[in-house]
Amino acid sequence: MPQTDEAELASQFAAADEKRGQAETDLKDAQSAAPDIAAAKAALTRAQSIEDAARNRIGELRPAIAALNERIRNAAGDAVEERLQETADKLEAAEARLARIAREVKVLERLQAALEGARLEARDRYFEPVAGELRPLLHLLWPDAELNWADDTLLPQSLIRNGQEETVDILSGGTQEQIALLVRLAFARLLSKDGRHAPVILDDALVFTDDDRIERMFDALHRQAGDLQIIVLSCRQRAFRDLGGKALSIASAATHEA
Repeated sequence: MPQTDEAELASQFAAADEKRGQAETDLKDAQSAAPDIAAAKAALTRAQSIEDAARNRIGELRPAIAALNERIRNAAGDAVEERLQETADKLEAAEARLARIAREVKVLERLQAALEGARLEARDRYFEPVAGELRPLLHLLWPDAELNWADDTLLPQSLIRNGQEETVDILSGGTQEQIALLVRLAFARLLSKDGRHAPVILDDALVFTDDDRIERMFDALHRQAGDLQIIVLSCRQRAFRDLGGKALSIASAATHEA
C-alpha cells in the first residue's frame, strides 16, 4: 500500500512539474507578447486629446453652420437659380456679340489692307512718271540720287544720295530749294506731255544755291526748256548772267520814248 502511494505521488508530482514548466513557458510567452504599458498610456492620452479637440472644433463650427444655413434659407427666397440662368443668358448674348464684332474687325482689317494696297498702287502709278522725269534732273546735281515721297502728304520726304537717306527737313536751304525747283520742272514736263502746257515761273527761286550748284540748275532749266516755257524773274543779274536764254528787261516809258 505505501509503495503504491509513493508511485502515485511521484506520478502526480511529475505531472504537476510538467504543468508548472508549461505554465512558466506560457508566462514567458505572455510577458514577451504583452504591450508596453507606458506606450499604451501615451497612445490613450493622445487619442483622448484628439477626441477632445474634435469635440471642441465641432462646438466651434456649429454657429458657423447655423449661420450658413440661415444664409441659404434667405438666398433661397431670392431666386438664385433664376439669377444664375439670367447671368448665363447674358453671357451667351455677350459671347455672340463678341463673335460678331470679331467678324466685323476681320472684315475691316481686310478692307483696310485692300485700300492700303490700292492706295500704294495708285501712288506708284502716279509717282512713277514723276520719278522718271525727275531722275535725270536729280542726277545733274547728285549722281544716282533718288527722291522718296511721303505716303500721307504726297510730298518729297527724303533724299537718298551716296547711299545715305536724309529727310527733307534736315537738308540745307539750298538743297531744299533745288529739289523744289526740279520737282516743279518734272511736273511741268508731265503736263506738257499730256497736252496741258503751263509756263514755269521762277521768282528768285535759287536764293541759297552756291555758284557751282546754280550752274547745274541752269543746265536743268535748259534741259526742260525744249518744250516748256520757263520764265525766270530775278533782281540778281550777276548771279543769273550765265543762265542763257533770252534776257528781257523792263524799262520806264520815259526811257523808251527817249
